[in-house]
Amino acid sequence: MAGIKLIDKKGSTLHDYPYSTPARKCPHFWIINVTPPGPAHCRHHCLYCYAREAIYSNYSTETLIYRNLPELVEKDLKQISLCPPISISNVSDPCQPIPELKAEVRRLIQLLMDYGVAFAITTKGDPRFLLDLPGFIAYRPKFMAITIEGTADILHLLSPAAPPLEQRLAAVRQLSALGIDTLIRFDPVFIHLFQALYGDTWFKKIEELIHIFTKTGAKHIICSTGRLSRKSASPDGASLWQRIWQVIHRQSPEAARRFEQEYGYERGGTSQGYLLRRDIRLALHQQLRKLTEKNGMTYATCQELGAAESDSPGLPHCERFRLPFARKQADGRFQAIDECTANCHVTCRNLLQPPCGRPELASPRPFKISYLK
Repeated sequence: MAGIKLIDKKGSTLHDYPYSTPARKCPHFWIINVTPPGPAHCRHHCLYCYAREAIYSNYSTETLIYRNLPELVEKDLKQISLCPPISISNVSDPCQPIPELKAEVRRLIQLLMDYGVAFAITTKGDPRFLLDLPGFIAYRPKFMAITIEGTADILHLLSPAAPPLEQRLAAVRQLSALGIDTLIRFDPVFIHLFQALYGDTWFKKIEELIHIFTKTGAKHIICSTGRLSRKSASPDGASLWQRIWQVIHRQSPEAARRFEQEYGYERGGTSQGYLLRRDIRLALHQQLRKLTEKNGMTYATCQELGAAESDSPGLPHCERFRLPFARKQADGRFQAIDECTANCHVTCRNLLQPPCGRPELASPRPFKISYLK
């Protein structure tokens, strides 16, 4: 197992998702990563992880963890008057079972709560170590997103070092029971792996999962079928597409053949890559949305379809829970802005006076720091 090394991050953390087209489905978020990207910095080692393929990945053999995030974030908070909601963490899991990482995440979350800004945590780890932070359970606005890619068999193949299915479900149950807004990222769903494992009963297995998700208390499901690259930036030379093909092929050469045929290259929307053929994914998402809504939850897709095609009506954005921008008060803390969704290019399009007072934010392009001052 790689060693642990605490390092200082240099420069500001204040940046948005890089998407800039009208097809963007993400609200404006301040993205805070708790480690650099790279294969050693997230011990889940998920086969489909795009972060270890990033051209800017750090290929240290040690697990690198930023130790100065609260200090950097506080410096930025003191320089802005309008704070976007914060997303933690997009290039590695912030809830890995690493004591040093947990300690730094706790420090970061405590700072965000002290300043009164909105945040979301996405993990397939176990975030319950945060529950004993004073005020965490009742703190608003925030939400938790737990990633579950499939059945126990599928998790064993795709994310074998991450917590097993029952542990992830237990986390959702406890968070939901405590009144914390919690969603499930059913993401990515590789239907050919379901077909390889379960044959003609593959969709029945998905139906069973949706029913299980319903019983956890989660209110929302967000889903994707994956966006893969056939290029590799990693030392082993294997691309994301190859890794997924190999795991499907080991289970069923026939399912792997269909995977080859039905994942085609697409350019457009928010990025480019190999996606499940559009007609197949549209039919799948519409079927899943119907099933999800029948079970009392809402449903949305991540990036790969428009909201009108696949999402439950009335959602402020694809992750359902409203995380607003916040305005600095006289005491230096921030207060959430009523009616703000942070999905500015949708909610506030063509408004001369949006709730935040900054019409320039009503664009799918990433925010500029100057807009926040």
